[in-house]
Amino acid sequence: MKETTTSAFYNKPLRILVVEDSESDFELLQYRLRTLPQPVEAMRVEEEKGLAIALSQAPWDLVISDHRLPGFSSEEALDQVRAKDPDIPFLIVSGAIGEDIAVEAMRSGADDYLMKDNLKRLIPAIERSLRGANEKKAKRRALQEQRTSEDKLRNIATNIPGLIVQISFDPQTQTSGVPVVSEGVLHDFGLPAEAFSANPELLFDQFLSADSAHLKTLLYEAASAPANSEGSAVEWEGRLKTADGNHPRWMALMARRSNQTTQRHVLWDGVMLNISSQKRAEAERQESQDELRRVTEEFEQRREHERGSIAREIHDDIGGTLTKLKADIAWIKRKYGAETDMNERLLDMLELIDHTVLASQRIARDLRPGILDYGLVPALEWQMADFKKRTEKETTFTCNVEELELDGKISTAVFRVLQESLTNVLKYAQASKVCVELFVDEENITLEVQDDGIGIDPTDLKKKSSFGVRGMNERAQSLGGWLDINGTRGKGTTLMLCIPRK
Repeated sequence: MKETTTSAFYNKPLRILVVEDSESDFELLQYRLRTLPQPVEAMRVEEEKGLAIALSQAPWDLVISDHRLPGFSSEEALDQVRAKDPDIPFLIVSGAIGEDIAVEAMRSGADDYLMKDNLKRLIPAIERSLRGANEKKAKRRALQEQRTSEDKLRNIATNIPGLIVQISFDPQTQTSGVPVVSEGVLHDFGLPAEAFSANPELLFDQFLSADSAHLKTLLYEAASAPANSEGSAVEWEGRLKTADGNHPRWMALMARRSNQTTQRHVLWDGVMLNISSQKRAEAERQESQDELRRVTEEFEQRREHERGSIAREIHDDIGGTLTKLKADIAWIKRKYGAETDMNERLLDMLELIDHTVLASQRIARDLRPGILDYGLVPALEWQMADFKKRTEKETTFTCNVEELELDGKISTAVFRVLQESLTNVLKYAQASKVCVELFVDEENITLEVQDDGIGIDPTDLKKKSSFGVRGMNERAQSLGGWLDINGTRGKGTTLMLCIPRK
């Protein structure tokens, strides 16, 4: 095999330092060096001091040294060169050197040795040593880069808020392990990293049994999924056995399938983060929302109660007063209505009283329709008939039951949602037809309101001014149900309300 020439390694003149006390031998070396395929810059030194000066003043690509020098030897020259740069190729060219000394020199770091009376191997030896030096430099650079990368990774792993972890799973035995875990585990678990590597179950033992079992189930399912698929990833949250005061400590795992996965073991690389503070914040927010919902429910109940009271007062007191007043004016009309002016005035008063009676009845009905006392189905039928009468829009109402016994809260909530929906249809939808369906089964009661209007935009539902939608949603959630509104521009809007019957 033809050896690569030095030009493959250098694109500049080759700088060679020669340690030689014989001028003629140096000239012979120079003659041989001219056969190299690139220019050569050679310099001769013959003593220890001169070698030290030459090494300190400029970089060298190669050092060639005689073995025996005045007060100096190739072993000492090699020590100086290696102390300066361990990668500089070092060749020994000597007139007389024993085999034992040559072997020892090679063990000490010399690249090759040649006899002065046989320099045929000089050029191949130089090329081979230069190639070896370049390989050593490349390996050293790669090693340094690897160490630098490892140091960076170690610093990142130490400073990130959590820990880096590798989890293994054997689908055949359904056993798990933790081959790698970063030093951050000491902060979150109070145990050193090597403890988890030595005991495959130690990490899983730190969590509540239900959460640990859930993690193993996820690992089994993810191990069976195709590689690089969404199902091969693992995302999990679990509670540590040790509590933080009155609050549980939570950890979250996010891991992806590793490229190091083998036929026997599936590996995941991921991070585990302490999410206890987020969980506490979520719990506090949920508690706040629950409290707000309770307050809202209490407010709605009180408002409905007040509406009922006001409606009864309007019907009983104001309605009764107006009825008596109408009777009195009718008596006055019969007794004193012969005069034309008086008769006209009394007729105006009777008409005004009739209008006030109708207004009081309408207000009382809006506050709380008395028909709700007869059941939800009749109340919804009346609501749709009244809407059709007032707006002259085409309406339909269907229900899969004729009679329905419900808690008063549920009946009121469904009636109010329909009332608000019809108000929105009248104000915004520009619809010509409204269809309402009430469906009842053993568990739920569902109200569907459809119109053929312009349709609602999803962004309209998120407006801060959408109090009607928020009110309907709160009514549904306060009773354990849900509300959904969907619309398409130009194709109308559909509202769905679902509330548990119990």
